[in-house]
Amino acid sequence: MEKKERGGFFLCILWYLLIYLPGSIPAWVLLVLHYTIGLNIAWFWVALGVWLLAVLLRVLLVIFARYGGKHTIPSPENKNPYSNRVRNPYAEKREE
Repeated sequence: MEKKERGGFFLCILWYLLIYLPGSIPAWVLLVLHYTIGLNIAWFWVALGVWLLAVLLRVLLVIFARYGGKHTIPSPENKNPYSNRVRNPYAEKREE
């Protein structure tokens, strides 16, 4: 019986948003500059969007690596006609 996985995509995104919260500092600085010197607010949204895109790409990479390791490569069929006929020469002596 397989264990049910906890969390999922959205829990992973929330966790990474929390971990990489310091990466959003440039966006918040741009927001402060908007209110102090009148910088265009679009720069804040661009910086925040770049930060969110970077976090989303990291999450997708982790999920891809997690599910990529679950697949197994099937072993090829033995096509050697002589391998099934090989016998152990010492098998008869062990039975005695």
